[in-house]
Amino acid sequence: MSGSAGSLKSTALVGSASPRLLLNSAPLMTLTTRLYCQAQRSPQDLKEALAHAISRCCSAHHLRGLHGRAIAFGLRHNLYVASLLIARYFHFGDPATARLVFDDGRRGGPSKTLLWNSLIRGYLNNGRPRSALHVYREMVAARPLAQCEPDRVTFHLVITACTHLSEFDLGSRVGGHARAKGLDSDLMVGTALLDMHGKAGEIGSARKVFDGMASRDVVAWNAMIAGYSRVGSFYEAVSLFNVMRLGQGVLPSEATLVSLISGCGRSGSPKDGEAIHADAIKLGFEASLFVLNSLIEMYTNCDCLGVACKLFDRMVFKDAVSWSTMIGGYVQHKRPYDALKLFEWMIMNTQTPPTRSILVNVILACADLGDWEEGKLIEEKYLTSKQSESAWDPSMVTTLAYMYAKCGKLDVSLNLLDRVEVRGDTIAWNAVMKAYAELGIVDKVLYLTLVMQRRGINPDLVTIVTLLSAISHTTFLKKVMEAHAQIIKRGFEMERQIANCLVDAYAKSGSITDSSKVFDDIAEKDVVSWSTMIKAFAWEGKVAEVLNHFELMRETDTTPNHFTFLSLLSACSHAGLAEKGWKIFNCMKEEYGLEPGVEHLTCLVDMFCRAARLSDAYSLLKNVMQRTISHAALWNTLLSACRLHGDVVIGEAAARHLFQLEPENAANHKMLANIYISAGRRDDANGVLRLLNANGLDSMPGCSWYEAG
Repeated sequence: MSGSAGSLKSTALVGSASPRLLLNSAPLMTLTTRLYCQAQRSPQDLKEALAHAISRCCSAHHLRGLHGRAIAFGLRHNLYVASLLIARYFHFGDPATARLVFDDGRRGGPSKTLLWNSLIRGYLNNGRPRSALHVYREMVAARPLAQCEPDRVTFHLVITACTHLSEFDLGSRVGGHARAKGLDSDLMVGTALLDMHGKAGEIGSARKVFDGMASRDVVAWNAMIAGYSRVGSFYEAVSLFNVMRLGQGVLPSEATLVSLISGCGRSGSPKDGEAIHADAIKLGFEASLFVLNSLIEMYTNCDCLGVACKLFDRMVFKDAVSWSTMIGGYVQHKRPYDALKLFEWMIMNTQTPPTRSILVNVILACADLGDWEEGKLIEEKYLTSKQSESAWDPSMVTTLAYMYAKCGKLDVSLNLLDRVEVRGDTIAWNAVMKAYAELGIVDKVLYLTLVMQRRGINPDLVTIVTLLSAISHTTFLKKVMEAHAQIIKRGFEMERQIANCLVDAYAKSGSITDSSKVFDDIAEKDVVSWSTMIKAFAWEGKVAEVLNHFELMRETDTTPNHFTFLSLLSACSHAGLAEKGWKIFNCMKEEYGLEPGVEHLTCLVDMFCRAARLSDAYSLLKNVMQRTISHAALWNTLLSACRLHGDVVIGEAAARHLFQLEPENAANHKMLANIYISAGRRDDANGVLRLLNANGLDSMPGCSWYEAG
């Protein structure tokens, strides 16, 4: 017997020496007797009995005993028994012995595909996809002699491993091998391929595989729907969902709904989310924890925090994901105090452990509150404990460093950056820089940039973007030029994101010429590039350049976004180009399908008011605001313009809307009174003021404001 095989046998037999090695409550010796009885009947009966025992084995200790019996009965090289042993050793977290079983099995003769698949599956299921790919390469190299031709299971496992590792090019090549064998239409292989293409963002390739599949189960449909949701093609995902459910009669699963709900969250469409929520209830998933967690996240992302709170409160059972999502939702919506209160309630009233995700959100809440003392208490209680699984995880250290920096504790942040877990980690340094950039403390951002370079840590793209963002708020042209020099020195000048930031920084520093030069040097301009340059010209009042660049942008087939149109409308408003602005506003919806936001409407109302076209502004508000939420700021803009231009009729109409929207704002009553006084209608003005006094509003100062961009 060879060395490794001998040691394997020795290990197994030592394991069998236990006096009471139980399997199904029977002593191992009794089992051994039974196996001998099976052997007396036929080798096939023995193999089946041993395989049954291995598959139901309840511990690694038991497994070693059974392994010894397999060797003793001469079944060590039986492919079926060996593959079961490999699977069970992996199940008990012993990949080293599983590999020994595989190598021993190969020495017994040609290693069939079953044995290779067992090893690949074991590594994949144990979170070692890289090792699974190494085994596949061994398999391909050994194929001519070992009789181990990859089959549908092999391709399914290997493509899945490639997906886990984001090795999409390799996965495509493996898919090509499967296609050459005519297996790409197989259900297992096809599902793995379309899942890989979907996660790689290659939705066209995924759809091609999906359409070519001979049959599709719910997993295949889910993978295709998830692919559409992931790339933002929400309506394609919904369309496919309807075909799946109504056209093909395939019953959706939890995973189907979770994918669709996540897609709603990415698209920011609460109405679509409500429709999917209704479908979930109709399909009987209203109590599903996974679906409910996804719904809470979706409503949070769609700015429907109130709905998310109600859904969370109605949940009968909540897991750590539920609490983390809700606490994170409060942080996301700038309600850090509520986040901390919910965390405290969770700790006091539930058995839910404070997971890494929960603690990250709670520490971010402390950062937003500027409460480093509360953050320190959380650190000491939950992160310095030896039992804490989250203690000094790199992302946790980074979050703590960010929190202390946001609270002005730079020395503590720098001490955290010196920890082994994040020493030299650019992400951690970027987090601290981001904190000071958000506080507007530019000198600290510059200081940190110098310190990290002195410590031999090279800035990355995020570092430079954070630096430029901080500098752009100073309006110091010299600082922008110094940063630009560092960008060129470090070879970042070709990065489009950095170039876009430079365009913005130069513009805010008053150098539109430098902005334009940087913009012209961008090889492949995206919508951010064009929008930033258009905004820069709008700031300078160069409306001709604004309109010219918009036309150039359209000629390059770059689709404008909401920010592009906001800059265009702002420029037209300040230049008094009401007719041009109106055409651009209509173009936004009719040509590009973009729904105007409050900011766009504010610009348009302001533009009409500047041009004394008050009736047009009034008609716009009446027509548009019937379909959206009424905003007092818009009507206030119109009321102010009516006072300026002395338009009593429209002023009265605007005031009526404001009295409904802001019943306690005395400023609106006084403005209407001023309009009456300017028109010589003193009695009407006195009537409004008497109403003001009767309602007890005269002593209550009101305010209303807007920002035209």
